[in-house]
Amino acid sequence: MDKALLRGEQIAIVSRRFSVSEDALGRHRKHAQLVIAKAAAVAEQSELAYGSALLAEIGRIRADAERLQLESERRQDVRGALRAIHERLAVVELEAKLSGQIDTSQKNVTINLQAISPKEAVEYARDILELFAPVALPTTLLAPPVIEAEQASAAQGGCDGD
Repeated sequence: MDKALLRGEQIAIVSRRFSVSEDALGRHRKHAQLVIAKAAAVAEQSELAYGSALLAEIGRIRADAERLQLESERRQDVRGALRAIHERLAVVELEAKLSGQIDTSQKNVTINLQAISPKEAVEYARDILELFAPVALPTTLLAPPVIEAEQASAAQGGCDGD
């Protein structure tokens, strides 16, 4: 009966299937809802207690790191003080992650790259400028790029391969 009620079946159908009055089944459903709510509250309290224990342990670790930092500074142990500061920072970071202040979820980024020639890049840049420019720009502002190897080849009398 409980499974049928949890699945959301109608009381009339469930009561006929199990030969129970609809009133009794309705009372049972209300009781089951209360029991489920209490179980959820107990589970939440258990989670809160565990979280509190974690935070208390983090507090003890933080206090130890602070004590070690102060002791290192008193002895003028710069390396020890820096290590203690580093540990204090790690504790603060851990606490922020556990409390949800720092997002630790994995993020996937997909980047699609396509190799294009310098000539295609200039054409693309012109298209973008035409699309977003407030006024038309003269095409003389976008002279094709000079590639050093081509410039040296032209100076020596070679061809650029086009």
